[in-house]
Amino acid sequence: MKKIAVIAPCLLPVPAVSGGAVEELITCVINQNEQMVKNDIDLFTIYDTSYKNTSFSHTNIIPILKSVTCNFIDNVTDKCFRRIPSASAKRLLDKAIVNAFINECKKGTDYYAVIVENQMSTAFELIKKCDYNRRFPVYFHMHNDVDVYRSPYNISELSKAGVQFICVSKYIEGQVIKYSPKAKTHVLYNGVDFDQYDICHTSPRRSGTVNLLYCGRIIPGKGVLELVQVIANIQSAGGTTLNTDIHLDIIGFSDKPTSYEKSVYKAANAVSHVSCRKRVSTKEMARLYENYQIVIMPTIDEEPFGLVALETMAKAIPLITTNSGALPEVVGDGAIVVDKNDDFVSNLADAIVYLVNHPDVRHSLGTKACNLARTTLDFDIKGYYHRLVNILDTGNCNETISVIIPVFNVENFLTRCIDSVIKQTYTNLEIILVDDGSTDNSRKLCDEYQFLDARVIVIHQTNQGLSAARNAGLDIATGDYIFFLDSDDYLSHDAFEILLNHLHRTGADIACCGISKVYEDGNSVTFTSPEAGIFGEREALIHMMRTNDVCTVAWNKLYKASLWKKIRFPIKRMHEDEATIYKTFYKSSVVAYIPDLLYKYYQRDDSLMNVGIQSRYKDFLAAIDERIKYFSLEAEDLLVKHSYLTYLHYVKYAYKYVDEKSKMELRKAYKDHYSHGRVAIFGIKKWFALWIWNYIRY
Repeated sequence: MKKIAVIAPCLLPVPAVSGGAVEELITCVINQNEQMVKNDIDLFTIYDTSYKNTSFSHTNIIPILKSVTCNFIDNVTDKCFRRIPSASAKRLLDKAIVNAFINECKKGTDYYAVIVENQMSTAFELIKKCDYNRRFPVYFHMHNDVDVYRSPYNISELSKAGVQFICVSKYIEGQVIKYSPKAKTHVLYNGVDFDQYDICHTSPRRSGTVNLLYCGRIIPGKGVLELVQVIANIQSAGGTTLNTDIHLDIIGFSDKPTSYEKSVYKAANAVSHVSCRKRVSTKEMARLYENYQIVIMPTIDEEPFGLVALETMAKAIPLITTNSGALPEVVGDGAIVVDKNDDFVSNLADAIVYLVNHPDVRHSLGTKACNLARTTLDFDIKGYYHRLVNILDTGNCNETISVIIPVFNVENFLTRCIDSVIKQTYTNLEIILVDDGSTDNSRKLCDEYQFLDARVIVIHQTNQGLSAARNAGLDIATGDYIFFLDSDDYLSHDAFEILLNHLHRTGADIACCGISKVYEDGNSVTFTSPEAGIFGEREALIHMMRTNDVCTVAWNKLYKASLWKKIRFPIKRMHEDEATIYKTFYKSSVVAYIPDLLYKYYQRDDSLMNVGIQSRYKDFLAAIDERIKYFSLEAEDLLVKHSYLTYLHYVKYAYKYVDEKSKMELRKAYKDHYSHGRVAIFGIKKWFALWIWNYIRY
């Protein structure tokens, strides 16, 4: 059974004994998991004495204690953050939460996935603590719009670290993509339990009166003061507009009124037939809906979802709302939608008067809304947990991996290579052998494998080089994924199973594995980093250029096949990987690396990569020059700088192994590519080391 970590906002307890929309959704997930028994959940939530009365078979509650000092400091800093629109809120409490999580990991807990609920500062602290070195994917479940608690900066930083976003609406998804265009996103709508919302057959509270309702938070962005003003305007017009009396209830005031709530109280007291009430539970609110003929949501700020709208529709009560955020996608044509940006107060008044005066329209609109809500499966809370699990685990055992193996005069190694593919634990493979004009027994071996195994496809072509052979394989590949394997190398027997599972687990577009160099005497050494990692596309590219994990090579990676659309290797050039693989990374949203040594990189003296630097350094530099131009056109300044650094480092390396004429060419190339502005970003020591090489070749 998979182990999942759910990190609550730690504002209110979970299970939701004190209410809270996010807390109630987490409680729903826990309860449905108890019934379906698909995962073991570690729930990190604020300490509460109510946990002594709870008992779960598949949820382990890890309470987070909040000290008096921490609480005081966080309250003070929160007030400051609220007053700085461009800020990114932080909490001392986040460190305590993340430390508790790290302690669980140290006990040997291997989380399949980690979900951070709505508190972006917690997700940011978690990523900062783990760096990029993690196997488990992190999902940030974003229930609210961009603000100081879910800032554009943090969205961008989380995306860099390969964090995926679970968004409560397409509107919120759009907000994430606005600030991080390549972020990995999923939409998971909130829902209601339709069994608790019987179709409403309303009766007026008093004879001849149409009862109106606003329920929700009493804050400026909800347009509550504007609604009171509208009711005042309608009543001042008297019998010239209405055929019957109206009464408005405003439900949602806190026990300790804020200054805004006090202003709403004052405005409401000055208007007849307007009542103010405190918050009630979700269960109580489901019952109270029976008393109302029209519900009004006059939201001014952008609404992330609109749960009240969905509850109203479920009850078949006509709804008046605004074109705020996600509301139009939730209500569709099942409500009257008022433009909040154009003569809002007047248009809202007209909508209210129209529905009050036309009971037949109220009935038909309520019926349409009810049908829409109840036939939209994504709005049914009973399927909420199932939809969440589908986001965490998108595996499909029917997916095909196209394995492309270029073959040229490798008869002594080819059997080992192909056997390592045929005997994989994951069997849904398309094995493409591209015989690139072999003159030894390789051609015959390819044909024999095609005869023995229906998964094998053989292409025979005149000798055109490695790039052309790979391209020929790409041109006919039909798989969901692409994997390149050089014909003198081989794989661990479970390589594809591990890579595909990790790709699904992390939501990655490319999954990379560790590489071991295998020598002719049978000895082997680890070539790649021992630390796992998950990266957004820019960070993956930087790691490709600066570290030894994801690497530039084509062949330790499982790619989504769609990445190779319009991408091919350059013909008759060496260092074709440097000229190509960065393009697939840049098209990706998430790149994952595991250090498992699944790829066996065989070392032989006559291999292409052992050909002298003298004959191939120009191809390498040409590839990096192309990379610089590519990222320059994309306005990716940081990636341009890293590409320049790659260029300069390679010149320094190649300089030791080339003849005098080439040395002179390399010195000129170095000066042409070096400038203070291009490398200063890497620190004074790096800048000085690169600068001094202009004068002292070391």
